[in-house]
Amino acid sequence: MLQLSSVTKRFGHRVVLHAVSLEVAAGEYVAVVGESGVGKSTLLNIVAGLEPPDAGEVSFRNAKLTAMDDDARTLLRREKFGFVFQAFHVLPHLTVQQNVGLPLLLRGLDTDQIQVKSKKLIAAVGLAGRESSMPRELSGGELQRVAIARALVGEPKLVLADEPTGNLDQENARQVLALLRDQVKAHGAAGILVTHSEAAAATCDRRYRLTSAGLAPL
Repeated sequence: MLQLSSVTKRFGHRVVLHAVSLEVAAGEYVAVVGESGVGKSTLLNIVAGLEPPDAGEVSFRNAKLTAMDDDARTLLRREKFGFVFQAFHVLPHLTVQQNVGLPLLLRGLDTDQIQVKSKKLIAAVGLAGRESSMPRELSGGELQRVAIARALVGEPKLVLADEPTGNLDQENARQVLALLRDQVKAHGAAGILVTHSEAAAATCDRRYRLTSAGLAPL
């Protein structure tokens, strides 16, 4: 479903990603572990089409993201991708329910469908009853769970999670990791989790380590 072929990325003279190749099948959940600053977030941004590689190709369902224009990549992300950003990117002027339902609104779903689906995911991440809360009223861990619910509400076919448990306590981390895995499996999606946590990586089907030399299986 997802293929990376010899993906390379440089920032100035520094090579951040060196000839990274990876395939992820439908229903498969893969972990990429590595130290901070090694390029894990950059890898996800390239997979999502948010920034271009300097060399190599990224394909999703046999369509080359690296050959698409910005509009085509934006539409693909909106319709098929779910991205959990490390920095949350929760919109401060929207309620919890409005933030979670935003991907469905952009797809043109009606209000009743958006409410039903968003409430289901809000409950799944342990925030039932907080639908009307504003982001400023939430803790960092709660904001992270809003971001995860938003990423999963549209039943994406590609799930990209950037350190999704970094702001969560042990029990919430366990629940979120199980939810991410279950959603990938239930919807036949491809999933990539990037993390520095070996415990989080252990929930995935396959594990890889990213270093300056490239990507190697564990």
